[in-house]
Amino acid sequence: MTLLAKRTVLRPHKVGRRRRILAVCFSISVGSCGFANAQQINVVTRHIEPFSFEKNGARVGYSIELWDRLSRELQLQSNFSVAPSAKSMVAAVKNKQADVAVGALSITADREKVIDFSQPFFESGLQVLVSKKPAGITAVIGSMVANIFTWQLATGLAVAIFVMFIISHLVWKYEHPVNEEMWPKSYRSGIGESAWWTISIFLVGGADNKGPIGTGGRIVATVWMFASVVAVSLLTASLSAALTVNALPGEINGPDDLYGKSVATIGGSTAEAWLTGALSGSGDKIQVRVFKDIPGCLLALKTGQVKAVVYDQPILQYYIKKLGPDNFETVGNLFQKTNYGFGLQDKSPLREPINQAMLRLNEKGDIDELKAKWFGTQQ
Repeated sequence: MTLLAKRTVLRPHKVGRRRRILAVCFSISVGSCGFANAQQINVVTRHIEPFSFEKNGARVGYSIELWDRLSRELQLQSNFSVAPSAKSMVAAVKNKQADVAVGALSITADREKVIDFSQPFFESGLQVLVSKKPAGITAVIGSMVANIFTWQLATGLAVAIFVMFIISHLVWKYEHPVNEEMWPKSYRSGIGESAWWTISIFLVGGADNKGPIGTGGRIVATVWMFASVVAVSLLTASLSAALTVNALPGEINGPDDLYGKSVATIGGSTAEAWLTGALSGSGDKIQVRVFKDIPGCLLALKTGQVKAVVYDQPILQYYIKKLGPDNFETVGNLFQKTNYGFGLQDKSPLREPINQAMLRLNEKGDIDELKAKWFGTQQ
């Protein structure tokens, strides 16, 4: 009875010890991140489809789903806040207003100076997006007509008609006193014959059995012949360019064609930093227009306010797929290659646990599964 009594007395004590030991272990494993409440952390993000955005009142996206899986691995609970730009996300982490930045945040040397990053979870880079050229015979004919019948052409034709009117009067003035047979003295008949001669010289270089014989008429005719040769050459070159424009590549086929053009991007992004710092050998700068989001950039492109959009390739590809491949297309190769990572406070104790959890998710195939879900292919 004594031994049994001792066992009865000792059992609650041992159970209590075990519970305290388990509690301490759990506190160490989760609390090693250095937070007063080990399960609660502050996460800053921004609206950037398809990595982080709101749908039906919930925050979704590739980065959000990846972070949710990491949070379950690490037994963390996240309090989300939304920043207007990547620059604001970095500032929130730097100023310790947030513990982690989650979204499409490029790992750059300048950002690494003020915050830490997890290992990369997505390979990216910049690319150029332009309006897609029309296809089909109807679209091609419409484009040709649009390129031919321009204000420049209308102005040129008006000037040509005015000059021909002046030449016709000068030739009739000098010729009808000495050559009434070819240039009648009657104003209506004489101007009609003179206009026919002027048009014939302009189009075919001469008129059958008709030419000035007076000194004044021949001087005017010589000037008009030289002018006609130059004018016809310019007209032929303009028409050839307009008729073949659809058979040639667009005016922007990669980053080297952006100089001197108006280009849209998102403010505070790595794309804006590259565009504002880019300078061609001739000294031409890219005219950068900053917008709040990609839909704003695409609207500017569609309405002709800009010639191209430059931003992260996976996001541009997502919007092409979303809005239809008949409207926009990417041109040129990927440039300024970079990677996305989770932004962390400098020397954050979260960095190593997050990296290890990402490796585990990668080994289980979770990351490939998410990429296939959001981008259709395994990046």
